[in-house]
Amino acid sequence: MSEHGTILIVDDTPANLKLLLDVLTQDGYRVRPADSGELALASVAASPPDLILLDIRMPGLDGFEVFRRLRAQPASRDIAVIFISASTEVDQRVEGLKLGAVDFITKPFQREELLARVHTHLELRRIRIQLERHADELQQANEALRMEAEERKRAEADRERLIVELQAALADVRTLSGIIPICAGCKKIRDDQGYWNQLESYISRHSLARFSHGYCPDCLEKYLPSPESGS
Repeated sequence: MSEHGTILIVDDTPANLKLLLDVLTQDGYRVRPADSGELALASVAASPPDLILLDIRMPGLDGFEVFRRLRAQPASRDIAVIFISASTEVDQRVEGLKLGAVDFITKPFQREELLARVHTHLELRRIRIQLERHADELQQANEALRMEAEERKRAEADRERLIVELQAALADVRTLSGIIPICAGCKKIRDDQGYWNQLESYISRHSLARFSHGYCPDCLEKYLPSPESGS
């Protein structure tokens, strides 16, 4: 059994319609017959098929005119159409292919040729749809990656800005500024709560500075006089 597909067959000759219907149905296809161009257009408008076998010579709307009207509608412009005709004229084949038909089958039909051509074009349609689906999925994936990259970029910018703000805030906290009350005698500093603190203790709490203790030359001479000084 062939892979199922819906095929619209359009021919004004009942015997041809029955032959096509029997051959395609036996091979597992879902087939809808139409005996005129007007009925074919109505059938497509109601439910677009996967493939159309379209007779060229029909009273009223011929196959070429039906094809042009199908191509004029967005819902039917991409349906694969195979022209069928008893004529072997090259000009007629060329005209059909120029219009955009995918193939041309000559009456009387050869069963194996008919099935091979139908199967080929339905398979091509399946592959095209699959490729279009994959292209859409790829486009969606690329768009998701682009949005993710932009989000990461924004998050990185926000992180860098926050680091700068925190560093600035830390610098403000650790920087001594303004007027600092200091005792003229013992050199203690009064904090915001009114307590007097040793100079080293106050500065250590309000900055990153650390202290190491020693004597300046004057204090060294004062507290630890050398023997030569005679003190």
